[in-house]
Amino acid sequence: MSAVEFALILPVLLILLIGMEEITGAMNYDRKVSRIANSVADLVAQAQTIDKSELEAIMDLGAVILDPYPADTMEIIIASVTFDENGDASIDWSLDNSGEAASGWSKGSEPPITLPDTVAAPETSIVVSQVNLAYEPLFAGVFTQYFSRDSSLDLSDTYYLRPRLTDTVDCSDC
Repeated sequence: MSAVEFALILPVLLILLIGMEEITGAMNYDRKVSRIANSVADLVAQAQTIDKSELEAIMDLGAVILDPYPADTMEIIIASVTFDENGDASIDWSLDNSGEAASGWSKGSEPPITLPDTVAAPETSIVVSQVNLAYEPLFAGVFTQYFSRDSSLDLSDTYYLRPRLTDTVDCSDC
């Protein structure tokens, strides 16, 4: 009798266990994505001037923070945005973790993201850090044939910080 009860309850318990593991994994990744975005923006906001090699070294810290998880799907974008006398935003410089100017973040253009009104103070600038990561749960393909769901989750976080030691963080070769 108890073997029959166990056989009936076991599938439910396994589904609960796998679900808890996937939710916990996604929450850990999301927390690390936020920590990376915050750390990168914080380190850049502390500089008066910065160059491309220093930015690349700062963005390399993202993989260290994400450890022990793989960082192969992670994209880090760092940019300096200045607001004119009307509060209109324009990009001073940008860089992504591939070492190139971030796609959609070209110099002199408006940022491709919506900036909060609270950071758009006229005649100021901010450092923007955005981290995107495609998280693929451990058991992504196990139940997709039975339960409809995506095989990956897009995690993203953006931080806005004001430069601490200067009005605008200048990048000499970005």
